[in-house]
Amino acid sequence: MLTQRLANIVFSILVIMACAYFAIVAQGFEAAGLLASSGLPSRFFPQLLLGFTAFCAAVVFFVYVTKGEAGDEGQTVFSSSAEARRGLLALAAAVVSYIVWNNFGYIAMALTSGPLLCLAMGVRSPVIYGVVLALAAGVYLIFTQFLGTQF
Repeated sequence: MLTQRLANIVFSILVIMACAYFAIVAQGFEAAGLLASSGLPSRFFPQLLLGFTAFCAAVVFFVYVTKGEAGDEGQTVFSSSAEARRGLLALAAAVVSYIVWNNFGYIAMALTSGPLLCLAMGVRSPVIYGVVLALAAGVYLIFTQFLGTQF
């Protein structure tokens, strides 16, 4: 199985790559709202948080590369291959959900992400699928009807 050391190294690299991608996306933010009146660009705070997150991931990467086990003593991430499969399927479902959201919007993502994640985790109860879809609908209603935002 995958050791904690290797998992932390790989995860920190993925976090750094994701931070870089989202920092590039944030570069295209338009100045609007309170930040525009303060003279700060809209991308300032997202890029600041992404930079801090990438810095923390770089520290984790450095510690695990230079200090070996770093206190893990050979522990594994998943205790069985079934757990590893569920974890990787959940990651794949999250990536698919992001792609659906980016290309088709929130409603399509809300209808697919919850059930996909439930399938990846091995949920068999139809009640849980219904609750997940109801929560997605509730989030949509709260933001569109009560807060007046648009998706």
